Amino acid sequence: MRALAIIAILFAVLTAGLSLKSSAATNSSGGALVYEVRCASCHQATGRGTGPFPALAHNADVVASDTQQLIATVLEGRTGPVRISGKQYGSTMPAFKDVLSNAEIAAVLTYVRSSWGNRAPAISEDQIAAAAKPVAFSGATIFVTTCGNCHPSGGGATASAPPLDANPHVTAADPRPMLAIIVNGMSGAVTVNNKTYDAPMPSWHARLSNGDVAAVATYIRSAWSNHASAVTEQEVGASGPAVSVAIGHSIYDARCAACHGQNGSGVAGVSLAGSAHVTAVDPGALIRTVLVGRNAMPSWRGQLSNADIASVLTYIRSAWSNKAAPVAESAVAAQ
Repeated sequence: MRALAIIAILFAVLTAGLSLKSSAATNSSGGALVYEVRCASCHQATGRGTGPFPALAHNADVVASDTQQLIATVLEGRTGPVRISGKQYGSTMPAFKDVLSNAEIAAVLTYVRSSWGNRAPAISEDQIAAAAKPVAFSGATIFVTTCGNCHPSGGGATASAPPLDANPHVTAADPRPMLAIIVNGMSGAVTVNNKTYDAPMPSWHARLSNGDVAAVATYIRSAWSNHASAVTEQEVGASGPAVSVAIGHSIYDARCAACHGQNGSGVAGVSLAGSAHVTAVDPGALIRTVLVGRNAMPSWRGQLSNADIASVLTYIRSAWSNKAAPVAESAVAAQ
């Protein structure tokens, strides 16, 4: 009887081992398939990369023990330039959060971390899920460090700043107007619960990422007596044309005004105000100028995301004396 028990135990252990190996093999083959379909065209089947696309083989960022940056890059995308092994790459990595499932992302990252000489541990689906979901604690931390100077920690009001607790603008079913205020800022009076406040709200676009805005907005909408739904990065990115124009204005001031002037009249570069090239019905040629460069105009491909390029072009096509239609991110991507 004892011999039979030992045999049964050994059989169970061997079966479990085979099951684990089978599971790992399935995950590896699934990751290999995702890689072939989604990644190999840029990073190559060998993982060695090409042109502006970095190698994944023997890449310290890929095999790092801290996987936070690697996971975030696949989920949210990344706009270059990025330096790897002493070489700079300028490609744009698309976001796969809404393209691949958590299981597929875990599988493909496990595959690239164990292929072409890489020897790093697997990444689990739980790790992807945790990274993809806004975390209330990080939102609370952002609130304390960025909002606490004006808004009390208890969500109440001050003499000039409105309350965030029990504020119908904060807890509205559609969070986009609130997000637009965080991203764009707001000046002038605002009325909350029949009381008027006049503190100006600064723009946080240049200081907070879409992920940070999503996290802090999620925190505010669920803190104190508030019980509104969470906010996603996609909602931050799509919170309305006003956000796009405001972001475009900010990018223009930082990247374009030195040559084209604050009023678009040109300093060391071509005038944009009243330009037929800028206001053409089909913005394709204008988009290509920004992406590829032209004469003394540098290429911004790899330095600005498609969304940022669409935003700055939307701004200049509607600023000063210009009256042209907005530019969609998809139109930039199509070029």
